Amino acid sequence: MMDFYKERGIGYCGLACALCSYKDCVGCVGKIANGDNCEIGNCAAPKGVDGCFACDEYPCGQEMFKHKRVRAFNRYMQDFGKDALVERLYINQKNGIMYHKPGDDPSDYDILDTEDEIYELLQRGRGN
Repeated sequence: MMDFYKERGIGYCGLACALCSYKDCVGCVGKIANGDNCEIGNCAAPKGVDGCFACDEYPCGQEMFKHKRVRAFNRYMQDFGKDALVERLYINQKNGIMYHKPGDDPSDYDILDTEDEIYELLQRGRGN
């Protein structure tokens, strides 16, 4: 299962393509390679950065970076790298911390109040 997480990985913006609810999706990095349009990916890919977290202009004015979860995920990648974020998301998911919940319920990351709380949940889980 961890191979699936690594294969789909993290999008340029910092969202977890590995945990996308659309299982047939190739992820945004794959979509950009196929010529599909993604404003953030079309900005990051030509710069040769591994994601927005590695860009000198991050955080830019993109609407996406107003979301605390996206900022926390990018900060985590700045501190520990993309593979570390994938690993933590995988471990947290195995321990019941949900990136997506059925229906309209917010994810376990989205119910937290601050970017710092999300970062802590990534790093430490819930006492695991």
